[in-house]
Amino acid sequence: MYAKIICAIGLGSRERAERLLRTSQALLTPGGELTIVHVIERSPSGDESPDKWAVSVIGEAEEKLNALCKRLGIIASIDVRMGTASKTLLIVAKEKKADLIVLATHASDILDRIFGSTVEYVTRHAECSVLIDRAEKSDHSATTKGKGKQT
Repeated sequence: MYAKIICAIGLGSRERAERLLRTSQALLTPGGELTIVHVIERSPSGDESPDKWAVSVIGEAEEKLNALCKRLGIIASIDVRMGTASKTLLIVAKEKKADLIVLATHASDILDRIFGSTVEYVTRHAECSVLIDRAEKSDHSATTKGKGKQT
């Protein structure tokens, strides 16, 4: 069990987000702190000012994550930031003194092979434990790394 968990959530797959949140909640000690982190890496289009775009996108992400937590009955703080996902996750983990980071893999592409993936970077540089939810290529079900157990 862990007292302070950082759960990295993307807004792509609702099923995956739910699975990550349920896993995080199950690993949290009673009275522990769960922080959901979503990192926005993209920049605005040429039509919008960066500040207006950031406020809009951050607000939308916070709304979606709050609604997800409410639907699942999970109490968590929401932290949406702009930046590079891998480095931002590590910054938040350090700020919160997290003892576990929960995050998911995605299908790797050529850029991951050249520059390295977020999961790889976090795993190598985290000062705490890291749990990786790995999607199967065929059916996108999760496998807990190191346990070979499907959830």
